[in-house]
Amino acid sequence: MLSRQLSRRGVLLPLLLCASASRALSVSDISSSSSIKPFSIDTLTTPAVIIDKDTIEANVKRMLARSSSYNCILRPHVKTHKTIPGALLQTSNRRSTITVSTLREAEFFLEAGFTDILYAVPIDPSKIIRAAKMARHVHVTVDNIQQVAALINHGAPAPGERWSVVVMVDSGYGRDGVVPSDVEALELARAIDAAECMELFMLYTHAGHSYDVPYGDVEAIVKISEQERDAVVEFKKILKENNVDVENVKTGVGSTPTCSHPPQHLSGVDEMHPGNYFTYDYNQHLIGSCDVEDIACKVLTRVVGHYPKTNKLQIDCGWTGTSAQGKEHNYGCIEGHSELIIENLKQEAGTVTTGDGSAIDFERFPVGTILKILPWHSCASIHQHRKLHVVDGNDMVVDSWDCADGW
Repeated sequence: MLSRQLSRRGVLLPLLLCASASRALSVSDISSSSSIKPFSIDTLTTPAVIIDKDTIEANVKRMLARSSSYNCILRPHVKTHKTIPGALLQTSNRRSTITVSTLREAEFFLEAGFTDILYAVPIDPSKIIRAAKMARHVHVTVDNIQQVAALINHGAPAPGERWSVVVMVDSGYGRDGVVPSDVEALELARAIDAAECMELFMLYTHAGHSYDVPYGDVEAIVKISEQERDAVVEFKKILKENNVDVENVKTGVGSTPTCSHPPQHLSGVDEMHPGNYFTYDYNQHLIGSCDVEDIACKVLTRVVGHYPKTNKLQIDCGWTGTSAQGKEHNYGCIEGHSELIIENLKQEAGTVTTGDGSAIDFERFPVGTILKILPWHSCASIHQHRKLHVVDGNDMVVDSWDCADGW
């Protein structure tokens, strides 16, 4: 089993993981461009994504401390930023124990020396040959007997190796995962347990429905975090009662809302897997996961046109610069200008007007003015870009990070 192989190498020893969580790093500790000469954001071509150095450091430190207080290993999801320095911040410079959403992300981090990578999307047969090349260090996820059959049909990923398999558990989201009480869930686990070419590594759940709670309803988030915990803990109990070997099987929970507002206890849970907390976003602020000051990600755009007759500004950022998510919520908000809203985004341009219909003071926004968008969903916004620019409190770029690209 991958987890036991890595334990023998000292990668997954709980004491090491807890020790690493005790000290959060700073951006300067893992800087990818130590020789960079700071420069103003005014020189960036827009649209561009900036992330605030002090804010991401504070967000990371807070989540490391929280996971440690619950006696859980933090296996951060790195899809929000898709960068090596960002992952090193999240893990306190440990090149292991992360979560990804694409095989390209897995390859990207493997190439940088990371191991113990959880690919948290149910695998389909077309990806098995590619995943087999990484199976020594990557766990694959299933939630359907057809996926297990495809892995068995392929056989061992390499001589002497076995697939390390994660079962996705539905804790109320309804998107993917097995329902613990369903007989199909038990049959899936039994098939994994009986197969010679694989071993069961983890029962994993992601409460994506925590993103949809009413604004500010923290109690609703906590209830969902309890559902996450109970789903994996109860499923493990069911498997044990039905003679499935779960002695070394881990349990993992995590969405950013539920890890920002966890339940009173996480007894029986081994790992937490949040990701968006690295930067947070405007949606997380509205539902109560964070304060607006915790939002580290901003999309820069410039005013490129004035249209007094229609009371609109045009900006050089379309949905290709910040994603189309959150249209019904004006795609987020414009920092420092509460009177303005993004009315619409096309491919490469957008229109801005006022939320209450009052006249725009065009003199305040000369052509070329930089506006900062606090995006609705930072994961989607960052995905539109290939580089993140790290800024200090004076809007000076102090580092630039390359993002994993592709699927």
